[in-house]
Amino acid sequence: MRMQSTIIAAAVVTVALAVGGMAMLFMLHRANNEAMYRSTGRQAYQIAAAIERRGVPGVDMDDLAPGAGVDVIQVIDADGRVVRSSPGAPTGPIIEIDQAPHTYRYFDDVSIPGFSGEFCATAVGAEYGDQYFTVLALDRATGVRHSEWITGIILAVEIPLLVVVAAGAVYLLVGRSLRPVSRITKQVNEITATALEQRVPVPAADDEISTLATTMNDMLSRLENAREAQLRFVADASHELRSPLTSIVGILDLADDTDSSVDLPTVRTILLPEAKRMQVMVDDLLMLARADENGLTVNLDEIDLDDVVAAEVARVRSLGSARIRLHITPIRMIGDSDKITRALRNVIDNAVRHARSMVSVTMHAERDVAVVTIADDGSGIPVRDRDIVFQRFARLDVDRRNQFGAGLGLAIVQEIVRAHGGTATIGESDMGGATVTITLPLAASEVRDHTTPATTASGSVPEEVSVSPQTSQSR
Repeated sequence: MRMQSTIIAAAVVTVALAVGGMAMLFMLHRANNEAMYRSTGRQAYQIAAAIERRGVPGVDMDDLAPGAGVDVIQVIDADGRVVRSSPGAPTGPIIEIDQAPHTYRYFDDVSIPGFSGEFCATAVGAEYGDQYFTVLALDRATGVRHSEWITGIILAVEIPLLVVVAAGAVYLLVGRSLRPVSRITKQVNEITATALEQRVPVPAADDEISTLATTMNDMLSRLENAREAQLRFVADASHELRSPLTSIVGILDLADDTDSSVDLPTVRTILLPEAKRMQVMVDDLLMLARADENGLTVNLDEIDLDDVVAAEVARVRSLGSARIRLHITPIRMIGDSDKITRALRNVIDNAVRHARSMVSVTMHAERDVAVVTIADDGSGIPVRDRDIVFQRFARLDVDRRNQFGAGLGLAIVQEIVRAHGGTATIGESDMGGATVTITLPLAASEVRDHTTPATTASGSVPEEVSVSPQTSQSR
């Protein structure tokens, strides 16, 4: 970039100086010619005026004598004969011309036999009676042409020198300006994947380079945070997978050491639940990994969201896990039925697990979105932790030994809702516990005009079911 900027600057300066130099030479040449035209024109007009007053014999010889700005004078009649001239002038006409009276003409670079150099001339027409004459006054241009030539040589020498000076100055200034970029580049090259806590130096000047350095530091901060999150993710996943694996391997090792088979109750109460727990965890991790890589894929179709919510509530009621109060509005929307079911299942199961005695599920339409609210009467979630619970492996308890799940449920809910263009937030319920509010865009949906209690899968109007309260668990 430094050399490229220098080359561009040198080219621009060269073109500018060359154009300026040519323009100056042109203006100098024009000014010199106009000065000679003025001097020769003045003398020619004086002689023409004398001829028109007194005729050619009345022209004073002093008017024909060369003077300042005039070297040669000729008076030419209509037949082309020189009837009067300055001393030493050619006897024949220098320029074959028949100038009309009271008009003038200028000539440049005129050659005179017997005279060296070029001349500038002015021809003025005059009349006396029925006779017509042309007065020709010439001035030698050798001196001014020599000065123009000297000026051209000076420009030819100075322009390359100025270009070199300008290129050198640009090279140094660009190098000085890019010095912070070199330091930034050196620092970035030294930063490795295991040393993302380093930062690039930010110049004191408030310019584009300092903005670049600040942006790179922000990027490094994001990379560092992402790496830390990745390390925590791997550590938490390893920890969660270790627990069921330890149980399974322990039982299998015991059977191997004692040469005995594993009894059916052990398979049903320990091995199979732990294996399913690992299966669910691996499926969750795979979904999140795919969502991180390419975004969560959703298979869009027209679904009845109220049927999906009612089916999940019916499932939980069949397990006798909590008393659920349901009030929903029939809503049709475009979405992925399986993934929305999974998101609702995670939230409802979480609410049931943490409720003391009651869970409330409501759904209604607001403008162009469907709003699903799941509330419980548990211990709630502190305001400072309401964003944390959507993180992967998030736990609000230090003790992890008696936890249900791996802390991935709400993270999956967040990914599914985002894939549908919606939001998931946590607040405080009217019952004192937590409220999870999910909004889903209806898109090309049809919201039915009536609002009625939703029916269960069997077609009956849902009712509140009381069950024994569960012990509140950490989310």
